Amino acid sequence: MYPPSADHLAALQAVAPGAELCVAQDEAHAARLIGDAEVVLGNRYFLQSLPYAQRLRWMQSNSMGVDRILTAGVGLDNIVLTNARGVYDDELAEHTLALIFALVRQLHYARDDQQAQRWQRRSLRTIGGMQALILGWGGIGQALAQRLLALGVRVHAARQRHPGPPATDAQDVTMHGPHTWRAALPTTDILLLALPLTPATHHVVGAAELAALPPDALVVNVGRGGTLDEQALLNALQRDRLSGAGLDVLEHEPLPPDHPLWREPKVLITPHVGRSIERPPFRWEPLFVENVRRYVRGEPLLNVVDQRRGY
Repeated sequence: MYPPSADHLAALQAVAPGAELCVAQDEAHAARLIGDAEVVLGNRYFLQSLPYAQRLRWMQSNSMGVDRILTAGVGLDNIVLTNARGVYDDELAEHTLALIFALVRQLHYARDDQQAQRWQRRSLRTIGGMQALILGWGGIGQALAQRLLALGVRVHAARQRHPGPPATDAQDVTMHGPHTWRAALPTTDILLLALPLTPATHHVVGAAELAALPPDALVVNVGRGGTLDEQALLNALQRDRLSGAGLDVLEHEPLPPDHPLWREPKVLITPHVGRSIERPPFRWEPLFVENVRRYVRGEPLLNVVDQRRGY
């Protein structure tokens, strides 16, 4: 479902020498090809062509989030779904840090023409000594925790399933379970969302959770837009119940030009670039090659999605 480079195509053919590799040129072509396909690599045209699949056994997504696939209303019975988990953890962690620093040092106010042309010093905060609560303890959350700890931030984190020990070298992280993390909100300076979108995480941070935060707290979302109640966030910001918010993901993308979040000076919005646009060779290519190698040999695939949980 994507145009592979010559090198990438050769690598795929090398690990699956008996396979016929077909490239979908457009949506109509994909609908014809998928009828006989056993494996689909890549997202483009997948949902549109899936109703025509007859023999499909495995789909490899080049995205981390698969909520659009799982909620599209098309059948995935007996189809293994794998994603690009782990490929973009470092990039997303770096983008999250950029949002945090911009909010803490109030760099986002420079987008206002009057502010940008005014030499006015103000009292600013420092990130060292703050307490952060990370919702989502996957690869992104763990990569972010390592960087925050190095900056002197006290890090709490919440798993979706069970508390358990930190699955990272960052042993100084205080772990919470899916039902206990809210107790940490009153002492949280930075609330960070790195969650997949599932029925269990939809608007998991709403008016009650935002009200429990200190009035100078920051909220940053780099997971999925639907995990944060944006209207509740806007209400809290407008009532000075929060200091600011950084949003790389929104519930409806692109955000409409007339949406009030654009006009809220305490909000810094980036257009879903935590994982930015790439040029070949794509960073997910080695994962695709390794998973094709495993598939051909009947070995367990990497990054299998639990379709019931949604990630």
